[in-house]
Amino acid sequence: MEQELLALLKQREGAVRRRVEGLRAELAALNERIAAAEEELSDLVVTQATLAGVFAERGAGAPEFGQAPPRDADPDDSPGCLPPVVRAATGEVPAESDWPVLALLASANTPLRAKEICERLEEVADHRHVETLRMRLKRMVRGEWLAEPSRGLFMLADGVRAPDRP
Repeated sequence: MEQELLALLKQREGAVRRRVEGLRAELAALNERIAAAEEELSDLVVTQATLAGVFAERGAGAPEFGQAPPRDADPDDSPGCLPPVVRAATGEVPAESDWPVLALLASANTPLRAKEICERLEEVADHRHVETLRMRLKRMVRGEWLAEPSRGLFMLADGVRAPDRP
């Protein structure tokens, strides 16, 4: 009787172990799907915010699409200017749309929160803008341009530094 009971328990243990392994595999697959969906959501929110800004400028008498807006003669704005940061190991340059955020964080002495970054970049710091920026910052963390040393604080990632100036 004891042997039968031990055999049943062993059999049940094996079945539960297989179920746990199956559930872990499902969880891993779900985590991948969640990460992909979060990235798509981030891209959509950033696109929506960008388009809203473009449409607002366009409605306010900004130049039509396809025309370059007039620019001040600022040497830092010239197409040949250096990015604010590069990857030290590879010399890789970040996306140009990320340059203002990276330049701000490169000059900051401490990690900053999304709202602080929003305010310092002179953007509207309402909830929608802050959340849009937060998703963009999270994307930059995934791309290893930024680090998040503690929840909600952002700084340059290790190995990201200002480029060597000529």
